[in-house]
Amino acid sequence: MENIVNFWLIAIPTHKGIWDDFIKNNKLSIDFSNYNISDLFKYNNYRELPAGDKQKKFIWQFAHKIKVGDIVIAKKGISKFYGIGKVIKSYYYESSKEKFNHSIGVEWLKIGEWNMGNNTNRHTVYWDRNSERINLYKSILNGTYRKNIEKVVMNKNINDYLDKLKKSKNLILRGAPGTGKTYLAKEVAKELTNGNEDQIDFVQFHPSYDYTDFVEGLRPVSNGDGAIEFKLQDGIFKQFCQKAKEAQKTGGQDNFDEAWAKLTDAINEKQGQYFFPRSSVPASLNSQGNVKFDSPVATKEKVYLLYKGEDTNLKYETYQNIVLDHMKESYGLCDYVSPTIDTDKKFVFIIDEINRGEISKIFGELFFSIDPGYRGEEGCVSTQYANLHETDEKFYIPENVYIIGTMNDIDRSVDTFDFAMRRRFRFVEVTAESQLYILDEKLGEYAEEAKTRLRNLNVAIENVQELNSHYHIGPSYFLKLKDVDFDYELLWSDYLKPLLEDYLRGSYEEAETLDTLKKAFDLTNNEQTNQQETGDNDADN
Repeated sequence: MENIVNFWLIAIPTHKGIWDDFIKNNKLSIDFSNYNISDLFKYNNYRELPAGDKQKKFIWQFAHKIKVGDIVIAKKGISKFYGIGKVIKSYYYESSKEKFNHSIGVEWLKIGEWNMGNNTNRHTVYWDRNSERINLYKSILNGTYRKNIEKVVMNKNINDYLDKLKKSKNLILRGAPGTGKTYLAKEVAKELTNGNEDQIDFVQFHPSYDYTDFVEGLRPVSNGDGAIEFKLQDGIFKQFCQKAKEAQKTGGQDNFDEAWAKLTDAINEKQGQYFFPRSSVPASLNSQGNVKFDSPVATKEKVYLLYKGEDTNLKYETYQNIVLDHMKESYGLCDYVSPTIDTDKKFVFIIDEINRGEISKIFGELFFSIDPGYRGEEGCVSTQYANLHETDEKFYIPENVYIIGTMNDIDRSVDTFDFAMRRRFRFVEVTAESQLYILDEKLGEYAEEAKTRLRNLNVAIENVQELNSHYHIGPSYFLKLKDVDFDYELLWSDYLKPLLEDYLRGSYEEAETLDTLKKAFDLTNNEQTNQQETGDNDADN
């Protein structure tokens, strides 16, 4: 089986002499002297390292994750890198040196200066899984960098949108139909999450979409006996936010779920004859999986709150304490240690066609917490079904959640988009011209003619009295060329003409205008040149 090669971004010092030493001696070294860290192999795990919580895992990776055959990229800051090399010797510690004594052996393959955008991580050691940057590294190594440079420049376009999303938290990509807004939203999301699809979710709004789909609501479920009952379930956005919250937690100590599972398994085996040391009443499990002592019930949620030292809002906690003590004595429940919160791991929620849903009905009270200024617990709210929750915990949108919406400028539903929601989003126009790189990526040698026809058609559309740039044709329509074997007549008749007829329906001289647009669409570069030469000849005569 072929070994997988990983790519590692590693920060190098600004001092040129140190970098020259790395090149000369075929190595790359990291300085951890400010943490007073000796040979990394002396530590059993990353938690033992005398460093800050955010740095421990990255330091540990340098010695234990980077392997022979991996590729390392020497970077400075967040936008430039100066060398690409292959690892030829795994981690070793140079005890004779005071600084830069944590090293790996590197065969430097390319030395120079390249720009990789301004969106890389600032960590000293970083496993890079971003597909665009990896393609850039590969193109430099295989000698095709200059051929690919146009594509790299085009993708700077994505970085512009990424910067806007980082600053505003909520972004709506608006523009004419077919400009690739959804495609762009996904590309921006991949950049922000370093290509981790588990940190991205997607939904498309429509007129029947509502609060129960998005936040939470009562859903019909089978109870196992063939009967249907209604159960409170989280919607897609609430589930996404809960996942983002969990991802923020690092470190800590909590094995409650494991101990609870052992306890409930043991209770099930005894079939109603399980006795706790401090109770003479046999315990069983109710239909929700909670521990029942005749009529008193110790729910998992309340016992967990007691375990964390939080308020259960119970007048008496007798049975909860009985269960908690027993879990510690018999099922290995350790003392709870609260995790630290790290907001570096970013999550992106994409709402396609955001204007097609009834916004106020879908978001409900989240109008408040979705505001960028009220992310985190400061913006917590009680949801519409809060009275059915096991606990009094309120819902909030964590700081590491970013939202991208898309909408067509000419969709009639845009007019009804809620003004209260408008001010919570940053609206950025995506023009057909800015997205033409999609044609280069998807159509190859056919891209140039497609771009010429698209531009000519859009100029003609702007000249129609009833229309403007909002009615431009986006490059996504020209991707249909693959479906019609690059027959432009079929592209016109089956895709473009029906759309333009909708634009012009009921307008003055509809047929004549459509004919003018068709002539513009048919005009290629050669025909433009011939027309210009004819005009020049007429002028000379």
